[in-house]
Amino acid sequence: MFYKSLSIIIFFCFIGNDFANSKIWNINIEGYLSGFKVGESKVLFEISNQKYNLKVESTTSGITKIFYPWKQNILVIGNINKFKILPSIYKIQDLRENKKTGYININFQNNYPIIINAHPNPDMDTRRKKVSRDLLKDTLDPVNAILDLGFRSAKDNNCNQIINVFDGRRRFNLKFTQIEKNLNELKCKLNIIRIAGYSEKELKKHPREGNIILKKLSNYNLYLPTEVKIPLTIGSFYVKLSENLLLE
Repeated sequence: MFYKSLSIIIFFCFIGNDFANSKIWNINIEGYLSGFKVGESKVLFEISNQKYNLKVESTTSGITKIFYPWKQNILVIGNINKFKILPSIYKIQDLRENKKTGYININFQNNYPIIINAHPNPDMDTRRKKVSRDLLKDTLDPVNAILDLGFRSAKDNNCNQIINVFDGRRRFNLKFTQIEKNLNELKCKLNIIRIAGYSEKELKKHPREGNIILKKLSNYNLYLPTEVKIPLTIGSFYVKLSENLLLE
């Protein structure tokens, strides 16, 4: 469960060939469960000429890596129109300890997410009811949802936002409520509102709430989560993010 939570927070980028008008950040993410480090991600984030590219490589770490070796790659590509993101590609691939690979590739067309291919195939999953097309309009994948939150928060100067999310199987809303503001930092309450596509097991175990701290990215008007705390049935999950500007 904490790996899926880490995946929702992890999001960033892929260095392009054209560095004109580019900003590139190096981002490190660490995930902790009940105080023990369980995962880490190496991330690059590029914004160039109103386009963004994101690439993430994540692994388990420490003793967790011995008992549960796991790797994940994420790729996100899209455009920025002022403070609005227009995603085009979301790809995620998992390699677990039994060498089985899971993946899902989503393209965005006319404000709808289109599953290009996936393994396991969501259409063959008998544990859940398929999300209807009516619920998919204007939804984002979990990674772009965090970027969308960052741009919206920069535009409105607060994190009171609701983001519609579809991860390829489940449909949910992320509701953020501002608790406190200090200079370039926003402290927010997170509520996860389940809409459709959940299995009975997921309804029992998936988290419903958490807390998040957003800070403005260096040299750019965008907020990113630097800390996320989510209570789980097996302990509290905590994510810490740090960044530095590589190229401007």
